[in-house]
Amino acid sequence: MGNVSTAELAIYATLSIPTVYILVKHGPPGYLGWFYLITFFSLRIIGGVLSLTGNSAASIVSNIGISPLLLAAAGILHEARVYRNRDLDPKIEWIKVLLYHFHVTGGVALLAIGASRLQGSNPAPSDMTLVKVGLAILTVAWVVLAGWAGVSLRPLASLNVANPQRAGTLLLFSVLFSAIFIGIRVIYSLVKVTSGAASINPNTASLAVQVLLQLLPELIAALTFVAVGASTRNVWGASKAEAGRGPQAHDSELKGRTRTADVV
Repeated sequence: MGNVSTAELAIYATLSIPTVYILVKHGPPGYLGWFYLITFFSLRIIGGVLSLTGNSAASIVSNIGISPLLLAAAGILHEARVYRNRDLDPKIEWIKVLLYHFHVTGGVALLAIGASRLQGSNPAPSDMTLVKVGLAILTVAWVVLAGWAGVSLRPLASLNVANPQRAGTLLLFSVLFSAIFIGIRVIYSLVKVTSGAASINPNTASLAVQVLLQLLPELIAALTFVAVGASTRNVWGASKAEAGRGPQAHDSELKGRTRTADVV
């Protein structure tokens, strides 16, 4: 486990630096998603340090660490929806976001309570039940995330080739792609707790299993978000510029394109 912890510590400490820059550049629409991605990196860094020092709390941090990644994906999905659909009702959208956050928070709370009690001197069977229920709730949260992203992919009548909407589509694709690997990580956590198989238990599993089912899925999802976030770093500025131009400027641009087409 030490090799995996060292790798996590180095990788996520490095990724944290550009993600702070991405958070600032993406502005208010992206604050939620990129904040939680930084939180995920921070938990993985803390977990790596605790694991290397032999602290028993490392297991608890590892178990709850997947929740910020789910919330980061949901936040980036929210940002994508804002840029893709200008007719989005902000109140309805924020209600959806808050309900999702309550769902994930409830799951991780049960998971953390159960995991901390299992680390105690007198763990009870109910403690493992709390862990299982918490992971089941997070699994449902992943299903909801994947479905929400899939529904958001449907064509929109108002979608044009403007830069903010292209950026929103890229962000949406990053969520759809990352959801595959987040799902692998979440299901791995659920299976390792419910089955109790030594081959996938983090304390007894081989290095290959730890890397393939724990480190890589999270890393691929995180790298995808950082890469797409960096490539769309100017989306907030472009969105403000487009809003400043107003509909009249947009209509003039369309008329200009029409005249050019007529001449050709």
